[in-house]
Amino acid sequence: MSFLLLSLGSSPAWASSSEWESGGGTGKRFAEMAEKAITDPRALAELYRMQEGYVDRAAREWRDGAERKKLQEASSVLQRNIERINSSLTMATEAADAMSTRIRQSELLEKAAHLETTAKEAGARLAARWERERAAREREREQRERDAGERAREQRR
Repeated sequence: MSFLLLSLGSSPAWASSSEWESGGGTGKRFAEMAEKAITDPRALAELYRMQEGYVDRAAREWRDGAERKKLQEASSVLQRNIERINSSLTMATEAADAMSTRIRQSELLEKAAHLETTAKEAGARLAARWERERAAREREREQRERDAGERAREQRR
């Protein structure tokens, strides 16, 4: 018996404090009925009926209450957001797949590799040309030094 009363708690959230604590309140009636049910089997059946009615009333209040409506609205908003997220993810996936396909079809990677090879070859040609020009300048400098040395020897004679 007392388990049934304890399962209802000292002050259930769905019962107003005045209803639970008042002289004719539900809590006091349940306590009185539990005391009677210890000795009278008919009182036990009545206690069960009272509990069932109390739970039904609480469930009905929940069904019609503002808290449930808020919960339903929040659930609806959440569901719409999930649907939008799924839609956005689907579009992003499709766009990524399409881009990947277009890149393969346009042979962009091959063209980029060819451009890179061409650039490296041009760089090597420029480096070789620069080295040839540097060597030519070095030879010219050495030649000028030899010529200057010869002129200096001729002037000493």
